[in-house]
Amino acid sequence: MSKSNMEVNLYENILLGAFTPMHEEGMDGNMASGAGHHPDGNGNLPPEKAAEMQKLYFNIMAHELNNFLHCIQSGIDMAKMELQADNNGEADTLLDDCARASYNSTCLLENYSMFLKGGSVHLKNNKIDVVEIARASAKMLLRDHRINFYLETDNIAKYVSGDETQLCQLFHNLLKNAKEAMTGNGITIKIDMSRASIGMNNPDKLMPGEYLRIKISDNGVGIDKNNIEHLFDPYFTLKKTGTGLGLCVCLWIARSHKGSIGVDSESGKGTVFTVLLPQSKFD
Repeated sequence: MSKSNMEVNLYENILLGAFTPMHEEGMDGNMASGAGHHPDGNGNLPPEKAAEMQKLYFNIMAHELNNFLHCIQSGIDMAKMELQADNNGEADTLLDDCARASYNSTCLLENYSMFLKGGSVHLKNNKIDVVEIARASAKMLLRDHRINFYLETDNIAKYVSGDETQLCQLFHNLLKNAKEAMTGNGITIKIDMSRASIGMNNPDKLMPGEYLRIKISDNGVGIDKNNIEHLFDPYFTLKKTGTGLGLCVCLWIARSHKGSIGVDSESGKGTVFTVLLPQSKFD
């Protein structure tokens, strides 16, 4: 196992992966001291590794909380403009989006509080309208007049079972990445959702069944092939001011929902992220 893969596995298993993946009864698990995830036989981490993991977890929480706070501020600014233009209905919608971002921020802080106490973190397992989350995220993030945004769906595949806070994080990070790939005028960002039937022996090692395929593409600067394999590593970034945590979070969110995430890109030719999530069992 490479050092980068080991870091990702430690991130999943000790920090957030101690939440068990989604089961029929829900998405919950224990964060208590990484029990069962370390080869010392006692379920305890060495002090230096525990400190490293706590620092990583703190950095991730700060990164994701900042994303939600940005959404709230952006939504308030947009709502003010709509009110000045007497578009009260649109202002109400924006304020509802702000309320959702505020709720998600609270959930993040509650999870971090439980982590510090060594307790259990309970992730919700609800029927989630992914199309609505995508629309709300795009509205908050892609206000730039230079961005052409398209959302396409077959109107069949739109619900997954999962945690709304995490799925908001997933879209926010992927759309933010696409936006930051913009170097000039006329960038196009597209979300394409469709149903996918996954069979046995698939490359992502997913359970066979019906999935929602989400493709988020842009025509930005693209990614050099030598950097592709490191994109989901903690702290790996190609941006001057990046933290290298957004895609790491996306990887865990996809896996915690029993799904997958992949990337197809070439320098100068744009990027496509593909997320597969099991369709809602509530359908």
